[in-house]
Amino acid sequence: MYAKKFVLGFLASFSGLSLISFIVSYFSRSFAQTMPVIGNNPLLFHSLVVAPSEELMFRFFLPLLFMVFFGIDYILGGIVSAVFFGLAHFWAYQQNNAAMLTAVIAGGWQALIVYLFSDREDSFTFKPGLLCAILGHGVYNSLVTLAPELLLPAAIASASAFAGLYLLDVGRENL
Repeated sequence: MYAKKFVLGFLASFSGLSLISFIVSYFSRSFAQTMPVIGNNPLLFHSLVVAPSEELMFRFFLPLLFMVFFGIDYILGGIVSAVFFGLAHFWAYQQNNAAMLTAVIAGGWQALIVYLFSDREDSFTFKPGLLCAILGHGVYNSLVTLAPELLLPAAIASASAFAGLYLLDVGRENL
């Protein structure tokens, strides 16, 4: 069960982030700026530092803080946190409005990923949903940094794999 949720969550996270970036860029008629490359190895930096720290802050810490102090559920806390995620990208990376809008929508998407793919039977546990969001964000950041021309084909392949695995799982449950 954990592995199935993890794989589906990762595929949904990565393909969703990629497609959100392309859709907002298309409709805003300006491409969302990517993050500046920092350090000697951008792949390691974006996969192992940026993605985990952003996901832990904006999909774990802030929503949990809102849940505890304001008594709201995770989804509402995640949406509020997504707005802060967009503002943080705008401020920290001095990005344009398209990039900020992309970050807000992507933050909401990632909060949904964490919620949908986390265990919620007895209580909300953040696992494996948070790990899916971290890995999806890391792969997205790495592709944007190293090979942006591969982002759309990778997103389509990921979305197709998600759909195929999901349909196989639904078919197996109906037997």
